[in-house]
Parts: sequence; C-alpha cells; structure tokens
Amino acid sequence: MLATRLLMCSTLAVFACGGGAPAGPTAEQKAAEAKKAADDAAEAKSVADRKVKREAEEAAKAEAETKLAAEIERLTVVPDKLPKDPVAACEAVGAAQDAFVRRVGDAKAIAAWDGGGKDKALPMTIVQCSQADSVKTAACQKNALDGAGPELKDATKKLMQVCIDKFAAKKAPAAGMPQRRPG
Repeated sequence: MLATRLLMCSTLAVFACGGGAPAGPTAEQKAAEAKKAADDAAEAKSVADRKVKREAEEAAKAEAETKLAAEIERLTVVPDKLPKDPVAACEAVGAAQDAFVRRVGDAKAIAAWDGGGKDKALPMTIVQCSQADSVKTAACQKNALDGAGPELKDATKKLMQVCIDKFAAKKAPAAGMPQRRPG
C-alpha cells in the first residue's frame, strides 16, 4: 500500500509540476527575441546614419567658415592709392556700403534698405569709420565693400571690424592714466 501511495504521489507531482514541458524557449519567445534584435540593429543603423550626416554637416560648415575667413582676409587690405581727406574717405565708405547692399541684395532686401535701413546703417558706418581715426581704415573698408560678393552679404560688420582692428590709429592712453593697476 505504501508503494501504491508513493507511485500515485509521484505521478501527481509530475503532472502538477508540468514535467513534460520543453526546456528551451517557446516559438513566441524566439520571435520576440528576433524582433528585438532587428529593432536594436535598425536603431543602431539609424544612430550611425545620423552621426555620419551630422559630421558631414559640421565639416561643410567648418569649410564654409574657413572660406569666409579667407575671403575676408583677402578683401581687408589697404589699396595702393590712399585718399587724403579722412572725412571724405569715410563718406566714401558709406557710399560703398550703399552700393554693396544694392549689388548683393534681392528686391526685398533693397526695399527694406531704402525703407529705413539705410538711414540707420550709413550714419553708424560713417561714425565708426571716423572714430577709427585712420585713412587706412577707411580705404580698407571701402576696398572690402567694393570687392565683396554675395557670400559676404551677412558679414559687413565683420568686414568693417577687421579693417578697424588692422588699421585703426593706436592712441596712447592719456597722460597720468595708468595702463595697468599697480601692485
């Protein structure tokens, strides 16, 4: 009787524990794992593609900035013949800026320039030129604006500033004013 009970208990235990189930993953689990692996591979490819695109855009931007800097450097030089009158030279810079905007601007930009942009920009250009206190600066600015192409239409301030940095009169500080703090 004891043997019968043991046989019955062991049989029930086998059925209760599911002893007949396969030990490996099911077909559903395998399909889910394959789908996850495919999704991960697609995501990795997408990330790699975005990285390549971003690096290409950064390289193109860096190349464009290098070309722009080289063009600015080429244009910001003093011509052989310098004007005599600094006031007339700065007035010529204003006229060169007006001609530059008209030469490289589209119809909308020219309309905005004539509609009030010119009235604000030209006096400021002339004042900045005059404050540089150098005929060389004025000649450089005029030369740069006369030679600049459409690729520099958004870089006029940079052109002007490079000329000021290169050729503005270097004034010594007023006497009695220390250049550095003592101590």
